[in-house]
Amino acid sequence: HEVYKNCILNNEGVFYMTEQTTIITIGRQFGSGGHEIAKGVAEALSIPFYDKEIIVEAAKKSGLNENLFKKADERTVSSFLYSVALGAYAPATALSGMSMMNMNETIFQIQSNVISELAEKGSCVFVGRCADYVLQDKPNSFHLFVYADLPKRIERVQRIYKLDAEKAEGLIEKTDKKRAHFYNYYTGQKWNAVENYDLCINSAKLGVAGSVETILSYIRLAQQDR
Repeated sequence: HEVYKNCILNNEGVFYMTEQTTIITIGRQFGSGGHEIAKGVAEALSIPFYDKEIIVEAAKKSGLNENLFKKADERTVSSFLYSVALGAYAPATALSGMSMMNMNETIFQIQSNVISELAEKGSCVFVGRCADYVLQDKPNSFHLFVYADLPKRIERVQRIYKLDAEKAEGLIEKTDKKRAHFYNYYTGQKWNAVENYDLCINSAKLGVAGSVETILSYIRLAQQDR
């Protein structure tokens, strides 16, 4: 398909998105192509895309070193991380003296505030970082989850990171566990539970392009009924 501003043009005709603000959040299993799919949706709708960009914005807003947010990205803070973060990245007046839990909560709250502020500016796509939970009451928001069969994810991770199958599978398991722990801890919900999302997509069945097209069609149909 070709996209012009807020319309999607394909062989079936022209589908126009409404002029109202559209907020899309996408959770994803590691190796499912969720980042690429989310970026494709943002590009198709000509709206901002936020993944690691959330970290940059959080650092700017807080005045803290960006590396502090990178170290804590989508993981709960361990004792090791806490000591590293305070020793290497945090200004003496910013986080020193904080308990490990308080620092953890502060970092999450800063990122959540940034997500809310970016959503207030207009239509956009967010990847991960509990954005679906943060924006659960946001009008005209759509919360999606991208998953894929393990063999396909292993294949993708092998290709992207130049790993053998065993190491790729280990990285997938470790990353998904980290994301699930982060999400479950802050939301009190289960990361991959279907009831937390409006739509779950198996990218192994649809591919990246097919997943993007499915999401666009879903949002178009959902907005028509609102």
